[in-house]
Amino acid sequence: MSETTISAEAMRGHIAAGRALPLLPDGAPGPVQYAGRWWAIPADAHDYLPVTDASAAAHLDTAAQRLHQARQDARPGAERDDGARR
Repeated sequence: MSETTISAEAMRGHIAAGRALPLLPDGAPGPVQYAGRWWAIPADAHDYLPVTDASAAAHLDTAAQRLHQARQDARPGAERDDGARR
């Protein structure tokens, strides 16, 4: 691993250890939040690279927030952000 790439195997280890949070429920491969930034495997690569495009990173942040809220809402008896019960 270098500072600019992380192998998929190493990223799976970070996910398993709780140091990285995958966007998708099945984990790697897919966008992963690790060390304060998003990482993804481009179509023509085998290793994770940091997402450097600010717009793409913002879209991943939004998607992560929506998925987190959907998981919370899916729990029986879960409270919504406005305090109402499901």
